[in-house]
Amino acid sequence: MPGTCKLIMITAAAIAVGAASAQADQQSLSKDTRFCPSWAEAHERTLASLNNGRPPYAVKWKGCIWLKQGTKVDVIDHDDQWTEILIDGKHWFADE
Repeated sequence: MPGTCKLIMITAAAIAVGAASAQADQQSLSKDTRFCPSWAEAHERTLASLNNGRPPYAVKWKGCIWLKQGTKVDVIDHDDQWTEILIDGKHWFADE
């Protein structure tokens, strides 16, 4: 029985991940945009850009990517302050 419960949980998790990907809305970017692996990093980089590219304290960034205008991406969530996209199974965030 414990193996059956484990199998059911794994199956449910796989279905949930597939459903999240299916809900993504593919759109083209309207401008060149920087996406980071976390919203926190995206926000910190936005704040740093207001300070001539220098963060107010020492940080270790994981690395962001720039996507060009017109690139098609799967938009997971979006509002007037941030955007979450999915590229090759990885979530990326932009602070707007």
